[in-house]
Amino acid sequence: EFSFSTRYRNEYCSIARKTTTAIGWMKKMVERGCEPEVVAYSTIIDTLCKDRLVVEALELFSQMKSIGISPTVVTYNSLIYGACNLGQWKQASILYIEMPEWNIAPDVVTFSILVDALCKEGKVLAAQGVYGKMIQRGMKLDVIAYSSLIHGLCNSSQWKESSTLLNEMLMQNITPDVVTFSILVDVFCKKGMVSEAQGIFNIMIQRGIKPNVVTYNSLIDGNCLQNQIDEARKVFDIMVCKGSEPDVLSYNILIKGYCKSYRIEEAKQLFDEMPCKGLIPNSITYTTLIRGLCQVGRPHSAEKLFREMSSLGCPPDIITHSTLLDGFCKQGYIDEALTVYEAMKKSQLKPNDVIYNILIGGMCKAGRLEDAKELVSGLSVKGLHPDV
Repeated sequence: EFSFSTRYRNEYCSIARKTTTAIGWMKKMVERGCEPEVVAYSTIIDTLCKDRLVVEALELFSQMKSIGISPTVVTYNSLIYGACNLGQWKQASILYIEMPEWNIAPDVVTFSILVDALCKEGKVLAAQGVYGKMIQRGMKLDVIAYSSLIHGLCNSSQWKESSTLLNEMLMQNITPDVVTFSILVDVFCKKGMVSEAQGIFNIMIQRGIKPNVVTYNSLIDGNCLQNQIDEARKVFDIMVCKGSEPDVLSYNILIKGYCKSYRIEEAKQLFDEMPCKGLIPNSITYTTLIRGLCQVGRPHSAEKLFREMSSLGCPPDIITHSTLLDGFCKQGYIDEALTVYEAMKKSQLKPNDVIYNILIGGMCKAGRLEDAKELVSGLSVKGLHPDV
């Protein structure tokens, strides 16, 4: 008798990512009288599920059971993960209910998959129900399940419950990792609760967990959202001092914060610093600074940045165009705005209602009513209806 023994597993796993090849190889084994064992089936089922090919995984699962091979909890976990990942809750539920029929008890991984998936879908109440079942069975959540549930509770504004869960986690000597702490910092910051986020950040430091760039970016953003730009800069500087390298997002957040506070020179200093740090400004960086320059009445400086952006292989998108157009129109520079508009038409970008609203509004404000009427009449032919 030939079985799928250990000596074949490494070869099988190495081709498992090539799902079509792997399935074909499996079929050939069965045709030749070989008996793939549960590890072989579970490996390819897991691969299929991770590739979002759940239908194919379920077909292989049925074949596996039809020839008398009993699945394991690992097999079920892969399938439940795959179903949850695609939002197929009914299928995930069927699989979960079916497990006892094979004398398989869901383990902490099964429940963690369910908790994580439910929280990501905003089904926090259902996730709490799964958590309750784990407690009833005497199971302890792992760090992934705790992190997912804490994130879900925070997103549904259940701050007390999320804090209770964090304390419970600490009481059970399950050390939150950088992901858990970063989730909490990010959610608290987005909700405007920066002091609470700072408290979580401090606990993180006390417990010897090193914040990463994601953690720092969340805290920088939280301070910027509250117009606490100097505090945001302090966090940015601490990040650098602690050896965490800021990324493009770090700079984008802080540049936006400075621009919102009309501190354009400081925003420009950060912008100029980026290439020195090996970072390439993206369209968001450019558009943010262009908007900031326009807000302080410097559309011609913004135009220089606009042209630099194009020359450096970072083509302005429709948001960048509309930002510069708006800047020119608000300052009464209609001819310059029309130049940007004409260049836009020659590019692959198609002006939308926002562009036309800005341009027509600017013309009217500058007293160029005939130009505005001419533009409006031309738009009616194109089926566009600006609301100015």
